[in-house]
Amino acid sequence: MRVSVDFDAQCAARIFNMKISYLYILFLFLPLLSIGQLQIGIRGGYIYYWFTNPEDGHYYSQYDYSHNAFSIAVTIRQRSLHNFNHGFEIEYANRSFIVKSGWGGLGSGTNAELSYTIGNIYIHFQPQFIFGSKFKFFIYPGIYFGTILHSSLNGTLRSWYMGSPIVINTDSINGSAIGHYPSFEFGISPGVGIEFPIYNKLNFVFEYKFTMNILPIASSWGSEKVKMLNMNFQVGLAYTFVRKNSK
Repeated sequence: MRVSVDFDAQCAARIFNMKISYLYILFLFLPLLSIGQLQIGIRGGYIYYWFTNPEDGHYYSQYDYSHNAFSIAVTIRQRSLHNFNHGFEIEYANRSFIVKSGWGGLGSGTNAELSYTIGNIYIHFQPQFIFGSKFKFFIYPGIYFGTILHSSLNGTLRSWYMGSPIVINTDSINGSAIGHYPSFEFGISPGVGIEFPIYNKLNFVFEYKFTMNILPIASSWGSEKVKMLNMNFQVGLAYTFVRKNSK
């Protein structure tokens, strides 16, 4: 019990330190957006996502997705007369899934049956290329950093190894996903979108973003080669603050 308490405390401390680091990154990045017009927006939408099934030794997996994944994002973006503008986004994403997997060798192995609900907070850096005047089309390469905001996990991990008789150990999990899902994520997040004015300086925005993890995400259910691929469709509004000295 003492080991479990210490582990939870260490995980909580790591997540807190990462959140502080994200705030530092935000304050460092904001001055870049002070040039020209500044646009602040809010969006929400649906995430269609899936995990890949790599050939990774004796690994196999099967997934059941809830199909109710969603995201909410706040954006801070530069809007100047130039084609290139800086962009920054804070996004909350919620996903639920069940994974059944197995891995190991001839003399031992592990099987997992886990039910996850994960709420993540992501920070996206989105340098944008913008075309058009009133009706704008934009495209951006992007990268993201993320951490767990809240989570729940239920299921079992069952391991075995050859003996006389065969030894089987079963661990039941009921609680947070911390320790069974990465507390730090990094990946790519390119996207495209359109925006057009609907009233004065208020714009309607439609955006599509694709994300894929670079760091391992599925080590707890058996493979470091698994990729989580997300197709994120969002709509929202953005207001542009015009500075008199903007060019």
